[in-house]
Amino acid sequence: INNTNKFEKARHVSILDRKLGVDATITFLHKLNNNMRTIDSINIDESLVETCISRFKHLRLLNLRYSKLETLSSSIGTLKHLRYLNLCGNRKIKKLPNSICNLQNLETLILLQCEDLEELPRDIRKMVSLRHFVIATKQMRLPANGIECMSSLRYLSFYKCPRLECFNEGIQRLTALRHLSFLFCESLISLPQGMKHLTALEYLDITRCEKLNLMERDDYPTSLQTLHIGGLPQLVSFPQGLKGSADTLQFLCIFNCENLGVLPEWLPDLSSLRTLQILFCPKLSSLPEGMDRLTALRELHIVGCPELRRDYEREVAKIGARWSNSVLRIRSFVALSKLAVDFGRESMLSLQWFFSSRHAPMIV
Repeated sequence: INNTNKFEKARHVSILDRKLGVDATITFLHKLNNNMRTIDSINIDESLVETCISRFKHLRLLNLRYSKLETLSSSIGTLKHLRYLNLCGNRKIKKLPNSICNLQNLETLILLQCEDLEELPRDIRKMVSLRHFVIATKQMRLPANGIECMSSLRYLSFYKCPRLECFNEGIQRLTALRHLSFLFCESLISLPQGMKHLTALEYLDITRCEKLNLMERDDYPTSLQTLHIGGLPQLVSFPQGLKGSADTLQFLCIFNCENLGVLPEWLPDLSSLRTLQILFCPKLSSLPEGMDRLTALRELHIVGCPELRRDYEREVAKIGARWSNSVLRIRSFVALSKLAVDFGRESMLSLQWFFSSRHAPMIV
């Protein structure tokens, strides 16, 4: 760090030593070439950020994760070439300067675990190049004509937005969106309207949104490939609108839905489904008829569903090794290569015996 010549041609620098003091770090930064493209640092403070902004006007990537920032300098808006800004884990930061919206070339903004952030900047709509946006906010409702104007968005995640209740209209404008997630939004009562118009959306994750009732809306995407649904105590049955992705869905995970009693009758119509995970749904008592139509299924996981176990045991006691539609006709799953079922040791032995030597999935 004391050799100036060593860093003359450096364009990308990571500062990961937590023991390096502020003064030593600033001294080091002043040794670097002004044409730096990447600064990757942890545990950085406001004075170090100001030094980076004032010296390195051509920065493309600024990674300030897990620092102790309480404010972000308004001069951040002068980094006209910045493409990537990561503020993940800055738990004390309460407000972002509106000048951040001047970053017209910014493509990634990560606010994950910025738990004290009160609100998004008022001119957020100006960030027209943003493609990857992870949002944290204490707002009950986002500003109108905000994220709906970000037509370049590919990845949008709402993570730990504890007061967020609903959304403005206009999400249908995000026609390039491929990934959408709502995670730990405990006050959320409704999803955005117009989701069926998100024709590029492939990934949807709805996790730990305790007040959300999916049955109140039938407006869902029609080209999903991956769907995670979990931690939704309001979920008793599945909305019919999710059937729109029957031809495209490849991965379905349903977990920790304590009041889910039945799976949709259209589940066997998921012709492209490769992985099905049903985890810790204690009231789920049976699977829909026609499960043998899931001929593309490769992995099946059923864990923490005691009512399904009792149903399985009744059927095995009644018909031995022949499975009925009310349990699982596993032999019809010709592509199955992995099976995880928590039905006990005896059930595992019967499953192993049930499969022929030609087609025996890995049983875990």
